[in-house]
Parts: sequence; C-alpha cells; structure tokens
Amino acid sequence: MIPQETIEQIRQATDLAQIIGEYIKLKKRGKNFEALCPFHTEKSPSFKVSTDKQIYHCFGCGKGGNVYTFLMEHEKMSFVESARLLAKRANIVLREDSSEPKKEQFEKLNYAHQVAVEYFHTLLFKPEYDKVLNGYLKSIRKIEPENIELFLLGLSGESWDGLISYAAKHDITPTDLVASGLAIKSEAKQSYFDRFRQRLMIPIFNLSQKPIAFGGRTLKAGETVKYINSPETPLYSKGNVLYGLNFSREEIRKQNAVIVVEGYFDFISLWQAGVKNVVASSGTAFTPQQARLLARFTDNVYLFFDADSAGQAAALRSVDALFDAGLEVKVMPSLSGEDPDSIARKYGQDKVEELRHDATGYISFRVKNLNRESTGIIAREKLIKELSALGAKLTDPTRRSLFYQEAADVLGVDVALVQSPRRTPVGERTGAARNIKQNKVELDFLSLLLNNPGSMDTIFETISPEDFDSRQLGRLYSALTTQYAKAGQLEFGTLLTLFQDEESISLLTAIGSTDWKPEQVDVEMRERTKDFISRKQKRIRGKLQKELAQAEAVGDQSKASAILVELKSYGL
Repeated sequence: MIPQETIEQIRQATDLAQIIGEYIKLKKRGKNFEALCPFHTEKSPSFKVSTDKQIYHCFGCGKGGNVYTFLMEHEKMSFVESARLLAKRANIVLREDSSEPKKEQFEKLNYAHQVAVEYFHTLLFKPEYDKVLNGYLKSIRKIEPENIELFLLGLSGESWDGLISYAAKHDITPTDLVASGLAIKSEAKQSYFDRFRQRLMIPIFNLSQKPIAFGGRTLKAGETVKYINSPETPLYSKGNVLYGLNFSREEIRKQNAVIVVEGYFDFISLWQAGVKNVVASSGTAFTPQQARLLARFTDNVYLFFDADSAGQAAALRSVDALFDAGLEVKVMPSLSGEDPDSIARKYGQDKVEELRHDATGYISFRVKNLNRESTGIIAREKLIKELSALGAKLTDPTRRSLFYQEAADVLGVDVALVQSPRRTPVGERTGAARNIKQNKVELDFLSLLLNNPGSMDTIFETISPEDFDSRQLGRLYSALTTQYAKAGQLEFGTLLTLFQDEESISLLTAIGSTDWKPEQVDVEMRERTKDFISRKQKRIRGKLQKELAQAEAVGDQSKASAILVELKSYGL
C-alpha cells in the first residue's frame, strides 16, 4: 500500500502530456494536446490531454483519467507498478506498506517474465553452451556483445524443468508460469514442464520496456518448427505488439518513417548496422491494432521483406490494415537470394538506405510485379479487382477516393473501373462509441465550476445535489462540494481518485476537458446558476400547486392558505 499523500505527490510531479507523448503522437492545440485515441479505431483525433488539469479524455470512446489510469489501461500495469515507474522518474522515494503479500495479476506475470529473462540470459553464458554464444550468435549471426546485452538474448537449455526450478527460488509457482505462458501442465501426469527447450530466446518487450513474451528459435537439428512464440496471456496479445518498437519508437518519430521487417534477426541486424527506425512483424500480416500502433509514431511505412515469393506475399498481407490506419505504404526492393538480415550484415547501413530511397509506392509495386509476370488481360483484370477490393476496405472517404485515382492512373484505366461502392457493414457504428445523454445545463454548470478559479461558496450554498435531474451528475456535484469544503478549492487530479467506476471517471474527464474562454466563465457561470435556480423554483412551484389542489379537494382551507402564501414567495 502506498500512502495517499505520496500518490498525490507523484501525480503532481508528473507531466501527463510528456508521459502520454512517449506512447502516442500528440499535436499541440492551444494549451492542450490532441491525438488519435490509443484505445479505439478512429480517423479524426478525439483524444484530448488537458495540461492544466492533468487529465485525458476521448470524446469518441469515453476513456478518460489521469496518468495512473493511462499507464494501467494502456500498458497493462497494476496501480503499484505505475506508481513505482512515475516515482522513479520524478526522483521521489516510494515507501510501501509490504504487509500485503499477494501481488496483483499483472504484477505477478511481469515478475515471472523478468525472472525468466534473467534465467535464459544467464544460461547463455554457461560454458556448456559456448557453441550457441560464440559459434552461433557471434560467428554466424555476427551479433556484437553489446547487442546481446541490449536485447537480453538468452537460451533455454535441455532440462525439462530448468526454468520451473529457477523460478521456485524466486517464489514463482508452476501455476504462475503456466499463466505467464512459460510452462505447460501435463494433465496426464499432473506435472509441469518448461514450454521452451533447446531454443535461442528472444524477449519481447512492451513500450514500458517490460518483458511480456518470448520468441524461441530452435537449436535442435531436425526440429520442424523453427520458431515458437509465447501464447496469448493477459500481458501479451501478438496482434497488439510489434517486436523492437520499444527500442526504436523515438527514432521512428524523429525520422517520421519506419522500416518493417519480418523476423527478430532482421530487426537486430538492421539495428546493429545503424538503421534504428525499424520494427519486426514476426512474420505475420499486420493487424489493425498494430497498424494503429505504428500510426502513433509515423506517417510513412517501408516494407522490407525477403526477395523470394514468401517475402512478397508477406508484403501483400500487410497493406490493407496499414492503408486503413492512414499510413503511406512503400515497398523496398530486396536483393536476389538475400534477406534484410543478410543485407544489413554484408553491406551495412548505406545499402539499406539506398534500397529505402529506391522504394516504390504499393500500387506501383503491384503493377510492376504484374508487368514482369504477365501482360495478359486476365492478370490485369485480377489486379484491378484486387485494388478495388483493397480500396473498399479504406474507411476514410477522401483516402479511398485518392487510392482509387492513383490505382487508375498507374494502371492506365478509367477510375470508374477501379472504384467499388463501399457498403457500410451491418452493425457498423458511426460517431462516438459512447453517447452519454445528460442535461446540457447540468453538464455546462459542472464544467464551468471546474474552470472557475474564484470563490464558489454562494454557488454551493444555493444549489444542492438534489437539484440535479441526473443522479450521476448530482453525485459528481456532491464530490465537488465535499472537496471544496475540505480544501477550499477544486483540484481535478484529487477529485478523480474519489471515483472507482469507469463511467463516472469518463463523465468527469469529459466535463473537465471542455474548454471555456477565461472571459466567458463568470458570465456563463451566472447564467447557468440562474438556470438552475429557475428550474429549482419551477419544480417547487409545481409541487406546491399539486399540494394546493389536494388541500382544496379535501376542504383543508388552513393548509391551502399556507401553501398560497408560500407560492407567492415564488412569484405566484
């Protein structure tokens, strides 16, 4: 447990925009920032970071919160992990109450992976595995010692339970390893064994530099499966991760370009050669999530795959998601009989940059391939249909139109021949993913309160939580009055900690992210307060009129007279 005052100290010492900017591409908008939301698919930015309130909110999907919730949601960290990370960055000494022995789920899985990295990396340097270290990695792969350390390459040995035994010494159970994807339970024997054996181990990291999975390359002669990867776990979803992005994201952002290769060693060799704006797709087609991940850091993608047909096929499998994420896609030529790994090792950075300079747009690449393979009508017809189908997948209408026009120009045909009318899939939703319907007067009123730097004593005395039509907004207002009574001011970051449910946090960050011009606040505040008082009086009058009718119906003149006096005080 971390003391509340320390949590608040860490939050106040942290620049939310700086933290979020390390994960997604933020654009300055006045005093705030905006971006494409990292939590859902969108074409126009609706994700907003408020610098003065230190909150974020997406007006598309409703996600919102502070720096802690962002790291927990985006990086799958526990609260304690996020606090530790931020405390370290802010040079704040974190004192924790260790009386709670049970680790949270993500923290447990992270710890298991950290121990596994240590075990595999240590094993690599054992004398009995010198052939792997010096014979394979250094002599054949030409990987330098500093990069073996940087990428924390390791080795899983021949033992069936080497990792299980090592992990036990660090209070990690076989059950924890199974949950982490690092061990397998034999139901027949009711025993456990390591998932990875006799493989070169490549750790896969998230953007927070934490190991979340492994790729294992076989070292066993005759093994049919060259690579195996960790299975899906709460920490790791293959379709959401790109190998090496944790190392290369700043260089990708700096160059506004990324080179995409297929394999782990393609990445490592390019990096070692000095090409640092690179990621590896791990040999699979891009998912929409991976494409959106890249779109946070760059606008330009260069596909760099093997020269063989399999490499070209990989390029073809990747383009639709990349185009749909709004990325410019080009294909780098390769050299006959070579792959990116061997090109980087043999010819170095200059050759890679030369090939990047010679890259062609995807449509030109496809037409060039077609012209090389066939000049027949059927082949051209197939390509027109292929590009038409690809264009139909693009959800942005402007981008779709430009894609069709470029395809038509390169093919030398009328654009109408390429265009394919796009049908909206059944069930496809447009607009905001969440549409919270609340009373505008009440929403504006709360938003103005949070933007009001002056005294609010008279407002809190005049209006009560019961005066709200929305019970949820009434709850938020009650929290505001409580905080103001205690602290004499409204502090948004502290206010967020009072709520645990996602809906209230989303609503609160939406209200807090609404901007008002400073000169508007006082005038609008008076108008909204007047609206509230008017509504309140109207409700009271309606209630009194109903009570008056009831009193008159039963002949209770005394009560009716008293109600009439009260009604006159409300203008009737």
